[in-house]
Amino acid sequence: MARPREYSDERILGGIYSALGKYGYAKLTLDNIAKEIEISPAALSKRFGSKKSMILFYLETVNEGMSAKFAELRHSQNGSLQSLRTMFEDAVMKVDDPVMLANLTSVYIESVSDPELLDRSRRRLRIIDETVQYFIGQALDRGELRSDNPEALARVLQSAIAGSLLIRLNDDTQPLKNWVEECFAVVLKSTPAAAPTGKEDPHAR
Repeated sequence: MARPREYSDERILGGIYSALGKYGYAKLTLDNIAKEIEISPAALSKRFGSKKSMILFYLETVNEGMSAKFAELRHSQNGSLQSLRTMFEDAVMKVDDPVMLANLTSVYIESVSDPELLDRSRRRLRIIDETVQYFIGQALDRGELRSDNPEALARVLQSAIAGSLLIRLNDDTQPLKNWVEECFAVVLKSTPAAAPTGKEDPHAR
């Protein structure tokens, strides 16, 4: 028998996302999640048993959705670097409020001390890293980008964007999208490989 509409996974996930954005992981409860989707806390407790079980369900579903979306992006007709920008811009455009950003991020901070949450958090990072490396590798093959160390370039780009999220928590002078664009402009243009000229360097003697 199909689950009633009010108990659908999509509705529950929306409630978790909304409540997490308002309260953060530490203050998140089954009660405030239930209020977001207008169902009883008992119904959530019967299905999940605990807040942590709900968060594990949430993280697993987010990872699956992100993986599917990135796979679709790989098959788009956009250029490699444009697809890479789209990947990050789509993520940050949803969360341009510093308080909500901090609250949503709190679940990944909590994962540091919880093995089960950490496993889901690491899987998320692997999905992102594999996709970033894919597009950077594609950009290198197409001549859109040059680098002697594409793996390091992928890590630095991700680190720059992650750092910009933290800065954004206390600096709202510009939209988050601008921070991402700045990361792309600086990181991807600052590490080109020197093209061989075929001429001997007179100073290399």
